[in-house]
Amino acid sequence: MLKLVLCIARFYFICIFVENITMNKLFYLITLLAVSVTAQTHRFIYDVVYRPDSASTEVRKANYYLDINPDEVFYYERPFFVSDSIEKASGLRTFSGKVTDLISKKIKSGQYILYSIQSYDIYQLKDKPKIFWKIEKETKKSSSLQLQKATGKFGGRNWIAWFSKDIPFQEGPYKFHGLPGLIVEIYDDKENYHFSLNQSENFTETQFIEFYKNAKARGVEIPYSKYQSMLLSYYHDPIKFINSGQIEINEEHKLGLEDGRIIYKPEELRQYALEEQQRIKKYNNPIELDKAVNYPEVKK
Repeated sequence: MLKLVLCIARFYFICIFVENITMNKLFYLITLLAVSVTAQTHRFIYDVVYRPDSASTEVRKANYYLDINPDEVFYYERPFFVSDSIEKASGLRTFSGKVTDLISKKIKSGQYILYSIQSYDIYQLKDKPKIFWKIEKETKKSSSLQLQKATGKFGGRNWIAWFSKDIPFQEGPYKFHGLPGLIVEIYDDKENYHFSLNQSENFTETQFIEFYKNAKARGVEIPYSKYQSMLLSYYHDPIKFINSGQIEINEEHKLGLEDGRIIYKPEELRQYALEEQQRIKKYNNPIELDKAVNYPEVKK
């Protein structure tokens, strides 16, 4: 503790003589230094605005959490946090909203694992993406942070990032990493995806979302090529689970859809399959565009 106090004091007296450092900025940096020594989890919450259909101006919004722990980084959408909080408080496992992918990263090895949840199955997709950044001279301020611009190519898109050396983590939302400071804002040049830091929290105890334990235990590791083939197979036959006899549709056994509709008769299935194919092809605009599945035109 004494070393920490002396370190902060030394930091204060060095900075007090540096030109153009405001007292607010100085206080922020001292607080950040103290927190970074004691915290086990640094949580950064991002607002994400994206276009699910690249041919449309329609946008959707979401909140994603980036948890930086001593050995591992986790990235997940807010409903996982809400579900985890309810389960820890009441013991009840609930989930509100559409289940999305989760991502983890081993800091030492740099390996990412994307957990894709497909119905009752979980698939683990591993990779070590490299992003070749060009750090630009341009800077700007956001709140009390000094940001610097960087540009890079990743996933078949051109990205513009703004990072802060004031926050000493070489991480960012999704799989973005490798800059000399936390990525505070990042977007592609076509504005399909825009990530911006909203708030941050620090915890003295390591935080862990329980759902990751289930994903690690149940997840089956497959290569991206097989995963893409699996998605393409589903596209060609969205009602395979019914056609194969796994589920029977009749007056007693009805099929409930995600949009709230209920299918009562087998003849309604063809329309459902057609609509599902149209939905999949329309909303095919992933962050990593070079991993997008090439779906053929829908046959009506």
